[in-house]
Amino acid sequence: MGDVALALISTAMSDEARPVAWWIFPTIPLVSAAIAFAWILHNELLRLYGLTASAWDLAYDQQVIWNISVGQGFYSSFARANFLGIHLELIFVVLAAVEKFWPSPTVLLIFSAAGLAATAPAGYLFFRSLLPADRAESPWLAVALATPLPFWPAIQEAGRDLFHPENMALALALLAGWAGIRGHRIAMWALCVLVLTCKEDQVYTVAVIGILMRFYGAPLIQKHWRFIVYLAGAWFLIGTAVVQQQVRNGGYSDIVYYRWLVGLDPSLPVSFLNIVQALVRPEALLAVAGIIACMFLLPLLAPRWLLLVIPPYLASVLSGHNPQNILRVHYVLLLVFPLVVAGAVGARRFLEIHSIRPSTAVIAMLPVFLLAWGAGRFPPALGGEQDLSLYNRPNTVAELKNAASVISDGAPVNSDNGLAVWLANRHTINDFPDFLDGTCYVIIQRDAYLQFINPTDVTSPAKRQAAIDHLPDSGRHLLFDDGRFQVWSPVGD
Repeated sequence: MGDVALALISTAMSDEARPVAWWIFPTIPLVSAAIAFAWILHNELLRLYGLTASAWDLAYDQQVIWNISVGQGFYSSFARANFLGIHLELIFVVLAAVEKFWPSPTVLLIFSAAGLAATAPAGYLFFRSLLPADRAESPWLAVALATPLPFWPAIQEAGRDLFHPENMALALALLAGWAGIRGHRIAMWALCVLVLTCKEDQVYTVAVIGILMRFYGAPLIQKHWRFIVYLAGAWFLIGTAVVQQQVRNGGYSDIVYYRWLVGLDPSLPVSFLNIVQALVRPEALLAVAGIIACMFLLPLLAPRWLLLVIPPYLASVLSGHNPQNILRVHYVLLLVFPLVVAGAVGARRFLEIHSIRPSTAVIAMLPVFLLAWGAGRFPPALGGEQDLSLYNRPNTVAELKNAASVISDGAPVNSDNGLAVWLANRHTINDFPDFLDGTCYVIIQRDAYLQFINPTDVTSPAKRQAAIDHLPDSGRHLLFDDGRFQVWSPVGD
């Protein structure tokens, strides 16, 4: 963080935009980041303490990270498998080191909010490094592009989804781009590796960084740009095609969501019309258009760079997994970096032939903030009104912990969706009634928060109620009931 702070100062001091004080330029995105961090973390904590933080994926990730912190590897009881066979997210080791001292899901939300908020100062460094150094308008345009970034509707989608490592990858990628353009070779390589550890699909992000270095990197880095692409390719081939296959041992993989393209999903027949409809999903197209609009349409001035968004777009919309195929929640983040690169190149070309007033750049931020408020879905954005019930529940964590005190330490637990994250620091945890067996304690909540996609889901309300009705006849004993929470013993205990 110290290097980034020094970079913000040194970058600002090199700007030839007098008589404006040099410190104004980095200060604006830093203030934006501070506000965004408080806003995102506040909303995420409201869900965590209101017991509406979903088991998938916050409790899922919390359990894996806790397992790592206590030396039990990457095991996930939600998947009954080694997590590395599902997602290659080695950054969990870093988070586990923190949770060694503070084993709480709050840690994950702090990293999530910080990663999303950091896109403002990281974006400023990136845009400023790519814009013409000899133009007085460059710092103003960099500020205008970077300051609203944490508030974009796309970034709000990631905030709505609580924690995913991709929430940190975007800021790291922007810093890697800045480091490569400015000639900070060691920092660039370290940041590229960190980006790769966030998830297996970040190989594409690093490949885009390599292509960017080919044209705009510092001379020494530009000379060896291929090695960045080679790193991404090797990570994909070795990590995904070799290591994950061995760890997975024929188990679950996200590749199942593409079975419909080869006619293996009976619920979705493959046809030319279905493929075309997938390619032009209105929600997905609007998500891409929204990102471009947040950059004042500047990506359109760099059409060849804009083509870099096509591969992740196709990978997303052709998936059979909702919400990935409509670019909702964290799935939209993979498209943000190539679009930001196109926007930065477009801004560079714009300044090569046009001049703008500083006041114009500042005023241009207002429509972006209005767009974020009108099209965003993270309270208090207008689209967040439909989800307000997730954020206004009372803090009942103390009551939950009191109920859970009757459960033996480390015992297997099957709990309602919103409770699982607070009970995830154990070897076996699942959301009720998924993977329910006689060895598990059961803890359920009256008026529980549930998350399901369709009525066939294991945790659908109908199947949950059927499982609750069966509890008294299952050989379990009611251990606790305070009118809000119930705890049932294992069978025959």
